[in-house]
Amino acid sequence: MKTSIVCQLNHFRLRVYPLIPIKRLYLRIYLFEQLMNYKLVYFLPLLLLIAGCATKSNSPINSNDNLITSSDVHSYSNVNEIRTVHLQLDLDINFENKTVYGVARHKMSKHSVDTAVFDVKKLEISRVTLGEKNEVETDFVLGEEDEILGRPLSVKITTETEYINIYYQTTEETEAIDWLPAELTSGKKFPFMYTQGQAILTRSWIPLQDTPLNRISYSADVKVPKELLPVMSASNPTKLNQTGAYHFEMKQRIPAYLIAIAVGNLTYTPLSKNSGVYSEPELAKECAYEFVDLPKMIRAAESLYGEYRWE
Repeated sequence: MKTSIVCQLNHFRLRVYPLIPIKRLYLRIYLFEQLMNYKLVYFLPLLLLIAGCATKSNSPINSNDNLITSSDVHSYSNVNEIRTVHLQLDLDINFENKTVYGVARHKMSKHSVDTAVFDVKKLEISRVTLGEKNEVETDFVLGEEDEILGRPLSVKITTETEYINIYYQTTEETEAIDWLPAELTSGKKFPFMYTQGQAILTRSWIPLQDTPLNRISYSADVKVPKELLPVMSASNPTKLNQTGAYHFEMKQRIPAYLIAIAVGNLTYTPLSKNSGVYSEPELAKECAYEFVDLPKMIRAAESLYGEYRWE
């Protein structure tokens, strides 16, 4: 995965501060809205670098990994008993009704419990099934709603359950997604959407165990309007295709809040062989200029900590 950033500069100033912790390179983007005579919500750029900062690992996922012994007061999930090791997302992005229709397919760790608990917030859960190929419906219970935490989704399983599939859709109350009409973009022709899961908002667009105690790999099959390009915190396409269907892979394990997606009229501007910027075509030069020093930062990190090892 190339180090990449989605950038849209419209009615705000963008400042970039590089941080270089050991063996990693992070960028922090600080955004400041400029207030007009009336209040508008402007697009805040989605930083796709966040998940790309994990170093490459060739080790396979081991569902026999030790379970988590700590607890998280901001999650209902029982990751100390059973946890997701890989998440496959099947997503249909519908701009007409501003809804994401999805299936969250969880590959679970080995366990000895009869219930798996996930975090959800303002989602409609239509059904839950067990199994990878021959899916069988199972019972589930949505707990009491908390204004901040959402609610627990308790799924009935067996000790042999390896795959849990949650069919769902987002709602108008989903907090992690912003849907921008065309008039709020620079091109004024196409709408735009993006997600922001930090700190505990991913549960409002994906039903999952929303705690940084558990790091997972993920993959996604995403369907979007043919004229728009999706990008995620994963391996990304650089050009439109004719089908509107795209596949993504994040092989490194990341916390749930780093799962992110943006969809819009995007173009890719390379900065080097392993870095680049996604932006609206009208802003390609401006955005590339903002991050022109990114390859220098990567080279500086390499001189300190060794060869660039990200995908």
